Amino acid sequence: MAYPVECIGTNYVIEGKTVPADKFVPGILYTGVPVYEVLRVRDKTPLFYDDHVERLFRSAKIAGATDFPPAIKVTETTRNLIEANNISEGNIRILLHFHEGIHGRQKLYGWFIPHHYPTQEEYADGITMVPVNTERHSLHSKIIDMDFRSFITEQVKKEKAYEALLVDRDGFFTEGSKSNFFMIKGNKVLTAPEKYVLPGITRKYVMDICMNTGIEIEERSIHCTEAGNFESCFISGTSPGVLPVRSIGPVKFSPGHPVIRKLMDEYESMITRHIEMNRSRFSE
Repeated sequence: MAYPVECIGTNYVIEGKTVPADKFVPGILYTGVPVYEVLRVRDKTPLFYDDHVERLFRSAKIAGATDFPPAIKVTETTRNLIEANNISEGNIRILLHFHEGIHGRQKLYGWFIPHHYPTQEEYADGITMVPVNTERHSLHSKIIDMDFRSFITEQVKKEKAYEALLVDRDGFFTEGSKSNFFMIKGNKVLTAPEKYVLPGITRKYVMDICMNTGIEIEERSIHCTEAGNFESCFISGTSPGVLPVRSIGPVKFSPGHPVIRKLMDEYESMITRHIEMNRSRFSE
């Protein structure tokens, strides 16, 4: 079986050991139960690291796991990975691989993965989304589902879109395939209730920014037939941060809405402060 490129850089880490990247076995993504997190590294600092580790363990517990590595081992894996590859910016995957099923033992992996960050033009002009009638199999647990990933990739490529917008069986927008989704009407931000989506870490901080800066925000299900009633929309995620959307299928939106621009600025300021406070944890 020909696997897509998954591990980049010079080394990956398994069970605390640094191993050359050309020895990586991508088959682990297709076997057992792979529970994971993707972290963005900027200036050799994994963003919102503690939130990601907390969600990693929560995902495994929700899935039924009982075997976990000490949290310090995840930190050591992350630090060793950054040092061994000497990469200042990129995305890393931290994986708990339950090779004999979720109730068995796990192995801890970490490696750099291919990434795509939005261009300055995409941040300015917005991106396109294609609505896809599908739902995640595990809403609150990040388990790699290669069939879901392949299906979404096919739909995105077919429509030449940046991201897929998932639509549930009742016709409601839920989230992006790799992001959370927000719509704006007037100066009010709306997003699907947490029980219907993967609770994204960037989503959490976007909501915090809204509450701390006086931007009204509401968790409410939005039906796909309502899309034309909204002025603007955006996605949030580990790689894109806060990213405007200019269209969902044939429906057009304004990517330059002042609320989006304010959220983008505030989020970037938050990232800058976060790096200053956490850089020393992961680099000499």
